[in-house]
Amino acid sequence: MTPKIVFIGSIGTVAETSEIQRQAYNKALKENGVDWEWNVEVYKKLLKSSGGQDRLAMLSEATGKNLTADHITKIHERKTDIAGKKIIEKKIQPRPGVVELITAARKEDVKVVWVTTTGHGNTDAILKAFDGTITADHFDYIFHRQDAENGKPSPDIYQVALKHFNLKPSECIAIEDSLNSALASKGAGIFTVVTPGDYHDEYLKNIADVVVDSLDQTDWETLKTSFDNASK
Repeated sequence: MTPKIVFIGSIGTVAETSEIQRQAYNKALKENGVDWEWNVEVYKKLLKSSGGQDRLAMLSEATGKNLTADHITKIHERKTDIAGKKIIEKKIQPRPGVVELITAARKEDVKVVWVTTTGHGNTDAILKAFDGTITADHFDYIFHRQDAENGKPSPDIYQVALKHFNLKPSECIAIEDSLNSALASKGAGIFTVVTPGDYHDEYLKNIADVVVDSLDQTDWETLKTSFDNASK
């Protein structure tokens, strides 16, 4: 059985940008008068909750900072601007195996859809950095945070995508990069493959259907077989 759609999940599924994002957060926080400095280990823990603005709001409440919604938005927008420029400057490239997977799926007329809960700024910067390796035209649709009421691990964004394409969860594969993101796709009932990002070390084997370090350790035919076996 061939799936009708491949959902490419979080931006970290497509490109590894965690360290750039961490540094951008630290700079944006400092510029906006917030005395938080996130080292790698702290940032890894923070990534266990999804959504930049949601994460800032949670930390504000937990630490008594009482940042206003406008202040949080300003910090996050500045972070996105800093990170986007650095992503383009460094010419970040797709994670191994991503291009091959997209190409193989599209050759079989399988739809490829990017299902993120980030903003346009992040996806635009990544696609610009790719410089044609992967473009917006490789995707049948790109979903963003504003398309769903709740961010991951809520399945909302996947349910929106399923409704948009009028498909059943059993007709789809999702490729994700973290525990929260896998919980979102599995919560929607979708066969889920996880390729953990550099800053994600969660235990995933009890959640995901397939876990591989990167997509170049498998291929489209192998994933289709796993999907087919799970459907029986």
